[in-house]
Amino acid sequence: MIAFRIGLRIVGLFVMTLALAQCGDGGGGGDNGSDFGSPPPGTFTGALADGGSIRLEVGSIEAIAFTCDDQSIQETFSPPRPIDTDGTFAVEFTDAGRKFQVRGEFQNDDLVQGTIDDQENECDTTFTASRGGPVQSPTRTPTNGETPPTPTLTPTPVGSGPTETRTPTPVCTSSCVPPPTDEPTPPPCPVAVEVVGNAGSAGVLDSGWTGLAHGSTVVSDGTLTFEVACSGTTRPCGVCNVSGPIQNLNADQGDINPRRCSNDTSIKCADNSVCGAGTCEFFFGAPLPLSAGQISTCVVNRIASAVTGTTNVETGVFATTLTLRSSVFTGALEEPCPRCQNDPTPNDGTAGGTCTAGTRNGQPCDENGSSPVPSFGSTSLDCPPVPGSIVANLPIALDGSSGTEKETLSAASPNCEAKPSMKCFCPNAGNNPQQPNACIDDTTTADPACVPVSPGSNKGQCEGGPIDGICKIESFRGCTTQNQATDCPKQGDSCLSVQRPCYLDNGVVGGSVEARGMADPPDANGTSTPVFASVFCIPPTTSVAVNAAGGLPGLGRIELPLISKEIYALP
Repeated sequence: MIAFRIGLRIVGLFVMTLALAQCGDGGGGGDNGSDFGSPPPGTFTGALADGGSIRLEVGSIEAIAFTCDDQSIQETFSPPRPIDTDGTFAVEFTDAGRKFQVRGEFQNDDLVQGTIDDQENECDTTFTASRGGPVQSPTRTPTNGETPPTPTLTPTPVGSGPTETRTPTPVCTSSCVPPPTDEPTPPPCPVAVEVVGNAGSAGVLDSGWTGLAHGSTVVSDGTLTFEVACSGTTRPCGVCNVSGPIQNLNADQGDINPRRCSNDTSIKCADNSVCGAGTCEFFFGAPLPLSAGQISTCVVNRIASAVTGTTNVETGVFATTLTLRSSVFTGALEEPCPRCQNDPTPNDGTAGGTCTAGTRNGQPCDENGSSPVPSFGSTSLDCPPVPGSIVANLPIALDGSSGTEKETLSAASPNCEAKPSMKCFCPNAGNNPQQPNACIDDTTTADPACVPVSPGSNKGQCEGGPIDGICKIESFRGCTTQNQATDCPKQGDSCLSVQRPCYLDNGVVGGSVEARGMADPPDANGTSTPVFASVFCIPPTTSVAVNAAGGLPGLGRIELPLISKEIYALP
């Protein structure tokens, strides 16, 4: 098909009608208009270069109609315009305040080609049509009192034959091109979703019954990607299944590479072949430095089983089943995890920093995440802790959702070993007795209650104490206001007196603990900022000091802000 001029366009259904008024003799002659003459009477249908449709009733030209820039252009010729003996025709008319010219040339008995020229050069195009069934023409509201042409086209007879009446019918042959549509293509359903932990400096993690490990911060840039399977490919997608994890699409190009060997997280892997005695696993973010009651630990989290769940793509509601294997290592008070220092660009796949401790002390590293606590610095899977400092490999059932996750004490809940008249959420563990919270100070005086920190809050504090002193910046340090200069040595730091955090269940049947998530519908780019909520049990470690400070075994709670990004194609 002849290409139409660059920069010009015709909008909407485009139809040209040439009605048979009188016919010349059917010619046989050569192609390409070489003294061809007029073709036998009949209907020609075809396509415009811009994708519209065209219809010609062969004989004299009685009417023309098409759409230009959303305006209906139409002209009725009286008397009808002739087709020349060489098979060409040319008509000119004015409508909508501008002039149009239509020219055509019959190539043979069954083929015609031509052009449409617009005075303003906005609707110029070409057309090609062949003998076939008619196409319905558009209509236009008459102006200036004119009478629109009738849809019944009556040709003038050829020779002495009978008069023929043709009524167009909406039949389209394979040569027709459907008119363009303004219906937008529905947005696609995602095939995967990337999830990034986005806690910042917020204290999103509560661990154990003592309250000393409540309000902990987590490292940045913990990124995992999950597959999403929906019943359809375009929206609305509804509820879709979630599985995985799979490798991050931008691993080592802006996102953490979470696939590492279980026996040495500095080794990246795609399968077990490079891991020796270990296995290739997915890890959830960089090593996590934590501190409670002057005891610091380093926690390395890996995904222990396949993740399953559902997500509603339109509303942002989700629920997942996730099991972690949390390896807990003891560390220095100011440096719980080995740090990756001076890496200019985190997660770019280039080891531009240096490990400060651990098994790869002094060796290069790529920073994977950073702690909001300045002294804890940035950490990396390239800088694993010393294996000999491990005190636990804890199974953590981190099942959660975008809603409210709630655990409630019942008569069937275990009695607390340290306070048998009260109930605890997690199983007892021999030499590691647990109690509901640290507000319960002894068995001889009335127990102070755990009360909400504000009306309606799911966070608690001990109503009558104890009162703890912690440094404002280096929150892992205990302090007194009298000695804050030496207890909180970092420049600008100070000592705060705070009531001890606690869980609101108070160890009584019917008492409950809530983690509050939040669903967030994705925006036009498929990005949302939900909150993941989970309540879970934390088993004890082999370290008496860690268990005593952290309150293990005991309940854990997380309310983790996320950045979720939909992915529409996988490599």
